[in-house]
Amino acid sequence: MDLRRLAQANAMSSPRRSSAPFNRRATNSTPPSSSSHSATPRPRVSYPITRSPLESPSISASLPFDWEAARGLRDPPYSLLSPKRRSPRDSEICTPNGKGGSPTKQRAVRKKSLYEKITSLPSRIAFEISIFPNNVPLPAPKTSACLIGGTLHLIHFCVRVSQIRSIPDSDIGWEDMYREDNNVAWFDWTVPMTCLLIIAASLNAIFLLTHTKLYHLHLQPNPVASPHARFVTAPTDPPSLATRLRTCAWSAFLAFWRFLLGISPSSSPGSSALGVSRVQELEVWTPSERELMLFCIYSPIHVSLWMLWNAGNWIMMAAVMVGVSFQIRILTTTFEALVKDRAIIAAEVLHEYDEKYVSPRIHPVRRDACVMTNEAEIVEFGDTMIR
Repeated sequence: MDLRRLAQANAMSSPRRSSAPFNRRATNSTPPSSSSHSATPRPRVSYPITRSPLESPSISASLPFDWEAARGLRDPPYSLLSPKRRSPRDSEICTPNGKGGSPTKQRAVRKKSLYEKITSLPSRIAFEISIFPNNVPLPAPKTSACLIGGTLHLIHFCVRVSQIRSIPDSDIGWEDMYREDNNVAWFDWTVPMTCLLIIAASLNAIFLLTHTKLYHLHLQPNPVASPHARFVTAPTDPPSLATRLRTCAWSAFLAFWRFLLGISPSSSPGSSALGVSRVQELEVWTPSERELMLFCIYSPIHVSLWMLWNAGNWIMMAAVMVGVSFQIRILTTTFEALVKDRAIIAAEVLHEYDEKYVSPRIHPVRRDACVMTNEAEIVEFGDTMIR
């Protein structure tokens, strides 16, 4: 197409051979009256083809790369762009270190009025309450658990000292009978405090054991070997603590009567009789680090040991409390390490399987005999090279 266009352009620009005689005849035959009104034809400039059109650059062709300019032997065909200095921003004109230019007017910042601050105070308080206790700068989970557990032990120690301080040594261990014989009031500030300590330890244990996360096994029609798996009609959010406790109590009641009557529990099928698809739901225990550490330091077992503490066995009770805490902590730490080790082993097994079997088959090392060559296939003959 480029050659055809070039030939047409040369043909249009070059004058024809018969054009000059024709113009002469037309000029001679023109009457003298009309010679003043006729325009003299201008001769057209012809450009003869002296070289092949293939040697001339086309419109779409790019200029060849200038290797001489790239090597620094001559100036490049393009002009060098001098780096322009970035004009400073408004915020950089007046800087504290004095590097800025002329000072400009400072930015106008609108401040809230006293009325706006007072009217926005309720919404601010409601927002802070909604994100409590995440907005409180608490220490690390283990540190806060140690502080809370130590404080509860100290409070319980003060309560027990206040309870047995007025009892003589001969009646130690028989505090209830001593108060009944001497008409001493049994209800004082130590009773509600003891109840609060028991409730605190029990609530921490309940929150620790009921902190779970739900997973749905959509591609598993068969029941998995786990007591925490069940079939549900539709995936739902984790139930509340009250609902969970009610469900556990009902399950325990049914299990009790099944055991007495000898009835085996019915297995949950993957789909109901009406044809509604059901999803298998797995409830996984995800304990919190703070609650787990607090359970190791101050658990309901520690509360029971404090109830048995008196002036005659305080050394033995202290040793038992320390032993219980140490045993629970060692057990939890070892189990956490076991879970991490199993995860590492499972990940490494999959990694080795991918490296040995999957990757070599997905990305095999191949060679293309049509385009690959070797030095043995190259024959040099004089100035030419034959491949």
